[in-house]
Amino acid sequence: MLRAGIVSATFKTRPIDEVVSIARSAGLSGIEWSENHHLEKGNIAMARETRLRCLDAGLEIASYGSYYRLGQHMDFRPSVESAAALGAPYIRIWAGKKPSSQVGPDEWDHMVREAKDAARLAQDNGMVVALEWHRNTLTDRNESGLALLEAVASPAFKTFWQPSPEMTVAQRCLGLEMIGPYLANLHVYYWDERGRRPLSEGKEDWRQYISKVQGDHWALLEFVKGDTVEQFEVDARTLLGWI
Repeated sequence: MLRAGIVSATFKTRPIDEVVSIARSAGLSGIEWSENHHLEKGNIAMARETRLRCLDAGLEIASYGSYYRLGQHMDFRPSVESAAALGAPYIRIWAGKKPSSQVGPDEWDHMVREAKDAARLAQDNGMVVALEWHRNTLTDRNESGLALLEAVASPAFKTFWQPSPEMTVAQRCLGLEMIGPYLANLHVYYWDERGRRPLSEGKEDWRQYISKVQGDHWALLEFVKGDTVEQFEVDARTLLGWI
């Protein structure tokens, strides 16, 4: 079963209370909170307060979107502490900052070790690490993304998924099938060669993606055309209709 929510970075400049209000008014059930735009890592008090605001509004915490990147010698602990205070089941990270084709064996091994450490730290705090499925990282190809997941081999290490612009619809569907056991949540939007479009225009593509998804997951809206609340509400109705 899919449940509909929002990535708070969809409205980067709007305050937390307004994001909560927008999500609730749109009939959504949860929020992924952004580390860079709403809940700065290490601010435990704000994370706890945001959790209570969501609970009061009848909204769940879907995940914490951190900007921790493997291979960059970053300290993961402040992000984990904020995510734990927020009550997030997932903490999202990034698989480096360059294409998988440019990562050599030594760097790959180092990033796998770092990912295992991140998964252990998250698991110790009752959470699961979930990768961003994104270009210019180790998840830029289906094969490299799956290889990383299999190399870490931890129940606390999974991945988000979103449609990569470099892939065809068929390749995206294949990727969803490949990472099925490791899938955490979906980031939902629709782009074409013109840029961001109303989600409804992606109906045929998303019908295929959703058909590949099994189990309980969040479908989290982001990248709204024009960054307007009005278009977001339309997209939310579209998503709710699909699921």
